[in-house]
Amino acid sequence: MVEIASTKRYSECKLLLSWPGFIFLVRFATICLTLASLVLFGDLQKSLSGHQIRAAFNENDSPQTQNAVPSTQRDAVPSNEEEGRAAVHHASSPKHYYKSYPGLANETSIACGGHKATSCDQCPQGHGASWCNGDCEWSHGACARSSKLEHIHPDYFRIIQRYAFQPVKNNNGEYVNIILVRSPFREVDDEDVYLFYKDDIIFLGISSFESFPLESPNPYSHSDRGKIMEEKYLNLFPGFLHMMRDPEDHFPQNVERILMSQSDFMLDAPEKFGQEHANDEKIYDFVYSGGDQDVETDCVGWASYNKNFSFVRDALEVMCSSEFNVTGVLVANKNKDGTKACTIPAICHGKIVQTTFLGQKEFFGYLAKARWAFLPQVCDASPRVSTQAMAMNLPLLMNRNIMGGWKYLVPGQTGEFFHDMSDFKDSLRIILDNTRGENSPYKPLEFVKDNYGNANSGKRLFEFVKKHWGNRIKFPEGTSELLPTGA
Repeated sequence: MVEIASTKRYSECKLLLSWPGFIFLVRFATICLTLASLVLFGDLQKSLSGHQIRAAFNENDSPQTQNAVPSTQRDAVPSNEEEGRAAVHHASSPKHYYKSYPGLANETSIACGGHKATSCDQCPQGHGASWCNGDCEWSHGACARSSKLEHIHPDYFRIIQRYAFQPVKNNNGEYVNIILVRSPFREVDDEDVYLFYKDDIIFLGISSFESFPLESPNPYSHSDRGKIMEEKYLNLFPGFLHMMRDPEDHFPQNVERILMSQSDFMLDAPEKFGQEHANDEKIYDFVYSGGDQDVETDCVGWASYNKNFSFVRDALEVMCSSEFNVTGVLVANKNKDGTKACTIPAICHGKIVQTTFLGQKEFFGYLAKARWAFLPQVCDASPRVSTQAMAMNLPLLMNRNIMGGWKYLVPGQTGEFFHDMSDFKDSLRIILDNTRGENSPYKPLEFVKDNYGNANSGKRLFEFVKKHWGNRIKFPEGTSELLPTGA
């Protein structure tokens, strides 16, 4: 029996080594590989729906369509509090998943109309379509993400709730899948949020806070300090809207840049106000905007440093003297109760008005009664009062050392520069002589309308973005301008 069994096994081995046996082995191996692939594919499917993979959009889509949120049932509802996953459905395709940054998914970001919720399906609260408004719309018996938001990432509004992140709209008021970073990161995980979403949203830097992205010279600043931080922000984003005279000395060559500030935009309101009040009596020579001054410390602190109030005090000694006899307004130079004001030279009493922090229309009201705007600051990246005043046809007396806004001033056309107290008197005399007469030679409104405002700057920003990142963004139909908003 042993001999017979051995002979049988020998025959089986001989068969396997023959040509039919070889074919059998190949087929057997193929079956094994197929079974193994099915097992691995099942594991991959589990992984895709788990916390290991963050697939905001279909990886097989083109870069342009990766940033477009599907048009049907757009509202992304976090399905798991720990992982913050959400499903976004196509009308005729499988589910696509995006993953929220941990902790971000449960933050309120949806405007339902008169109230807010974490997602559109939470808006109705049993009230149906009447409670489904704002960022949402009623479709097929359910409250879903509005079709107007299909071009932006589902977490867009959650991200822009943080101070450093600023939204962008187009000329039709629709949000675009671009976020501007306007200041050093403030919250401990702001940088992690940026890194998490940077492949799905275009993040660009913008100079809008102190000297950002450069190191702040303000000794009262709580921003990241030091050359290491400066180098980080100069290299962090693919593009930057900057205010520098010499950007090539700071940015690396791979960072696309454009000379552009927040103050280039949103000038329709001051222009309209200026036209409506063009015949107001000129009571003051100048208006100075102090932001929100540190009144309790006699204008010594963060805001006062940014607006260079120590220089203002020195300048007032000259302006209020009998040689010039200037009248003016120091805005935000009193506390909010109006009970305390920053000290100014005694010679200015009766000539200089000090106000509390003002709303925009009230501020425009003072500008309408003045001949020019005074901008003595240095550490200012985007002085909006400069273009607001110009839109109301007021020239500027500006510090030549200002970090941002220098591009608005053409001596003799839009105002005058001064360097420091050594030439301040000369510049003051020129602007007083030119504005106290009947016919001013300055044309600030004409200049700002020709070069800035939404129509000019919005188009330039759109062309800039389209040129460098157009393959990554699906713009809403009819987009011809891009406008920084929310600042």
